[in-house]
Amino acid sequence: MVRWLPVLLGRLSFEFDTGAPDEYLSAMAHPLRPVDVTRLQSSGPEAWTLYWKRDFDFLPGQVVALSILATGPQRLYSLASGIRDDEVGVLFNLAAEGWLTPQLKAVRPGHRIYVSAPFGSFVGFPGPAVWIASGTGVAPFLSMAHSGLAEEKTLVQGARTRADFYGQEALVPLLGNRYHRCASADSGEGLHPGRLTSFLEGRPWSGDRPYYLCGSATMVVEARDILIRQGIPFKNILSEVYF
Repeated sequence: MVRWLPVLLGRLSFEFDTGAPDEYLSAMAHPLRPVDVTRLQSSGPEAWTLYWKRDFDFLPGQVVALSILATGPQRLYSLASGIRDDEVGVLFNLAAEGWLTPQLKAVRPGHRIYVSAPFGSFVGFPGPAVWIASGTGVAPFLSMAHSGLAEEKTLVQGARTRADFYGQEALVPLLGNRYHRCASADSGEGLHPGRLTSFLEGRPWSGDRPYYLCGSATMVVEARDILIRQGIPFKNILSEVYF
């Protein structure tokens, strides 16, 4: 989790639980409606996926605004489930100093929360693309993969240890050898030792496809700069920042 700061990244959206100025959050307010939680599932160390019944359509990669109060502060989360799933879910990790995530961790089935209609342009399409994620930034790519868009996609995911690769149980069979897990503090079968950015720097990348970057501001900026140095057109890089 990082503090809010203005960054120029082209196509950019935000997800956070702390650090953004209150006036910025207020300006982002979306109409909310009540839904009832169906389950809260552990997704890794200090990470969970919160589900409710799907009664709306959305595009894979879109976000919703979410609150535990009908008129309370809102936070944005990517939907992490498939467009045809019976439930929709959002992936979050605990920000102990945050306003929302400690309360989300405490909810149980039947608990009422408030969500907006889905929105956003960070959406996936059929055809070749490279997905690059760190932390819970893998959420939109889980939605894309679960929505039938895994074919011809490469995912480069960064985390500290093997246990921190959220969604890997589903992604390994869907992506096979096009799924690259870069562990900065772990090693072993199926892992690339080192940071995600080191993996990007050590390989050539094709400029004929889109690159989706989702994660911390630091990762997104560094990965974008690496791709641009390799000749990837700026217009081919789509960025979504998690705070």
